[in-house]
Amino acid sequence: MTKRAQVVVIGGGIVGCAAAYYLAKRGIAVNLYEKGTIAGEQSSRNWGFVRQQGRDPAELPLMMASNKIWQGLEKELNTDLKWKQGGNLRITEDESQLPSYRAWLEIAQDHGLHTKLLGAKETKQLLPGLSTSVVGALYTESDGQADPSRVAHAFATSAGKLGADVISRCAVLGVQTSAGTLSSVATEQGEVICDAVICAAGAWSSRLMSSVGLRIPQLWLRASVGYTTKGKELTHCGVWMPGVAFRQGHDGGFNIAYGGKYKHDLTLDSLKFVRDFWRCYQKYNRAIRLNLGRRFLQDLTGNLNRFPNHRTLDPAPADSVLQSALQNFKTSFPNQSDIRFDRTWAGYIDATPDMLPIIDCVDKPGGLVVATGFSGHGFGLGPIAGLLAAQLALNEPTSHDLHAFRYQRFYEGKRVEPGNVL
Repeated sequence: MTKRAQVVVIGGGIVGCAAAYYLAKRGIAVNLYEKGTIAGEQSSRNWGFVRQQGRDPAELPLMMASNKIWQGLEKELNTDLKWKQGGNLRITEDESQLPSYRAWLEIAQDHGLHTKLLGAKETKQLLPGLSTSVVGALYTESDGQADPSRVAHAFATSAGKLGADVISRCAVLGVQTSAGTLSSVATEQGEVICDAVICAAGAWSSRLMSSVGLRIPQLWLRASVGYTTKGKELTHCGVWMPGVAFRQGHDGGFNIAYGGKYKHDLTLDSLKFVRDFWRCYQKYNRAIRLNLGRRFLQDLTGNLNRFPNHRTLDPAPADSVLQSALQNFKTSFPNQSDIRFDRTWAGYIDATPDMLPIIDCVDKPGGLVVATGFSGHGFGLGPIAGLLAAQLALNEPTSHDLHAFRYQRFYEGKRVEPGNVL
């Protein structure tokens, strides 16, 4: 069956669902297609941090604007998102790291973001029971957190109430063009004629967009997370410290991860983009472990490009890494020694060589907007990224300068460096 829509959104994560919401709010006829379930992949598998702190200077203005949206999002979507504006705390035990903290503090000040560099005593006042030695911390009071399992669903539900057609378990198979301009989208349910397409397909964007000749340098990083049984009340902050990152949920359990520990499951794209990512790998090689396994075999057989075969990516969590993070947490907070993991999971972060997203209306084919490569920052940026993608799809001036996020930056002859993030 052939359908008609003004805009088609590909991908039911937070960015795609937010884009569909903002389009529907404007009265635009929009169809959103998700091959699996809404927020089935990384949008529901991330840490839940809504963090301005530590962002690259190019990304910080977008994240500050997104933070303002987050503050009123529960009311706007009429949904309990478990939003908590308790701040973000990045702790160091190493004096040699303080110069980089001070350097980022200057970036925050230049952008008008209130952030403080705390000493050891002030840090421990924010984390009662902390037993390990610290030398200081960056503290951004206006940062927050929310429940990843709720937010994309809330955007999708609200978009549907406004007239958007949200279709799950329906993969987009390809995008058709005519005379260099986008003309329609092929889905499992048939063709959809449209004026514009927003590709917000997360880790799948590079493979999907290759059908229209776009080479998007993007690789998957597998990040593992666990949620614990109820602990003693500790903090409303999101916390990053040596060996563990955590936040405490409304029911008293802790989201726990090992900050800066990821696995890269090798695929053919790992070879295709090796030159693009080489400098990034050199900078972060201690944080990334390469893994040759079934994803590579799936790619060799062409299976990874058969999108209906992968309704929801559900990679195995790195149990040893998570147990190490949990032990580090208990060592730092001995009064929390009784907690254990209630459940663990993993997801694929869609990374770019400079760790910055692509948010752009590409030149060819005309009418195609790409919003992908958020490199682990997509949850916090989701609301503003969806709004910007909607503005691009309508060919309107965007509310923020997107020069740093243009697609062509990878092909302008300049060496792309990893972003300036903490």
